[in-house]
Amino acid sequence: MTYDAILFDVDGVLLDLHADHPSVYRQAVATTFDEFGVSPGDADLDAFVSGATVEEMRRTCSEHGVEFETFWPRRETNASDLQCEMMDDGERLPYGDCAVLHELVDEHDMGVVSSNQHATVEYMLARFDLEHLFDAVYGREPTVEGFRRTKPDTHYVERAMADLGVAEGLYVGDSACDVSAARRAGLDSAFVRRPHREDYALPEEPTYEISSLVALLDLPGVAPSSS
Repeated sequence: MTYDAILFDVDGVLLDLHADHPSVYRQAVATTFDEFGVSPGDADLDAFVSGATVEEMRRTCSEHGVEFETFWPRRETNASDLQCEMMDDGERLPYGDCAVLHELVDEHDMGVVSSNQHATVEYMLARFDLEHLFDAVYGREPTVEGFRRTKPDTHYVERAMADLGVAEGLYVGDSACDVSAARRAGLDSAFVRRPHREDYALPEEPTYEISSLVALLDLPGVAPSSS
């Protein structure tokens, strides 16, 4: 079997993670609250990062008299703007092994599916001259529903596969939700155990585990000799 398509996550797979990655989102939330005339406490910021739920974020906004559906798009824009600035300043760059993408695209259709903002993903691909490699690109829409549809939900994975018009795919990610989304969508998964995932435990086994994108070339269904 040869994979018709290879889909990639972005953060921690194509684009390196900033050492203080969570603080970027806290800053975006703080900036957004400030736009609404609110001085948030630590608990308010915590409600919007790591493990946040729509219900918790909505409750926090309500406590400050802020309409969540109005707050959320501003938060998404602020988070995207901060990340794009980091790319421009050289604080976030593609991993060196992204060079292998130029070999993979000769044999496979390729796409990007990220839980990051779609604007951030598009900017990253354009900023680093990668956009021509991918025929399907999905980040989350700047809406509450867009947030609900992020991985492990299969919504954006399935849309990418439909855009590519293929059935057999491999999803390359660096988190449990990536592995889960791939399985739920009927795709195989390749978990990239980069240094920031050294002690990361997976609740379910991926199809493959690799330490570099270069190792994709050796996987069954990916290697040119198998096509």
